[in-house]
Amino acid sequence: MDNVMLLATRLISLQTRRVEIAGENVANVATPGYKREIAFEDALAAAGADHFQAASIVGNANGSTVATDFSAGKLVHTGDPFDLSITGAGFFEVATTDGPAYTRLGSFQRDADGRLVTAQGWPLQGSNGDVRVNAANWHVERDGTVIDNGNTVAVVRIVDFDDTAKLRRTDGGLFVSDGAQAADVDRVQVSQGYIESSNATLPTDMMQMMEAMRRVESGQKLVHAYDDMMGSVMQRLGEM
Repeated sequence: MDNVMLLATRLISLQTRRVEIAGENVANVATPGYKREIAFEDALAAAGADHFQAASIVGNANGSTVATDFSAGKLVHTGDPFDLSITGAGFFEVATTDGPAYTRLGSFQRDADGRLVTAQGWPLQGSNGDVRVNAANWHVERDGTVIDNGNTVAVVRIVDFDDTAKLRRTDGGLFVSDGAQAADVDRVQVSQGYIESSNATLPTDMMQMMEAMRRVESGQKLVHAYDDMMGSVMQRLGEM
């Protein structure tokens, strides 16, 4: 009988976590560069899709893992020269106080020193360190070459990883490496004036949320049925 209760509580715990994951995705449908999360059990079911990789261990009681879907979102034209996007594999590298971090969110701005920085102030990295532009007529070529006032000043560094399962999600759409080896992407395709949208889709994640909620309800019914059954057994034993 204890196995029945264990099965029911595990079902409720796992499916509650799936509801939370789907809710997080729904909340970030309009967040540029966001990479949707999926329950690791769903990632295993979709093991044929290479872009599903385990990203981190969730610190909950059942030891469930969360996976990150690194598939690309759609490119949206903004016309803003500080918006950059990557076509194909790879991540922008930025320098933080804790070391390098990686993102698909290429929404930058120019700081007082001429550096291209994220909203958090982390500078975009190029072939020779921080990418800096000073002239009003700067632009970025498709291969990531930064032209400032007619001169090549940097090449935007685009990297990919041997194992994206070792990338850990942090704040601001950034990922950090937990042992994954970064390597420069050979054939870079950068688009200026475009930004990558979230790869979360409202219909998919709402459907998964409702499915998980139904399973939670099933688990709760199983617990109630178990309690009723045990109550009846104890009552009969008391009458003997």
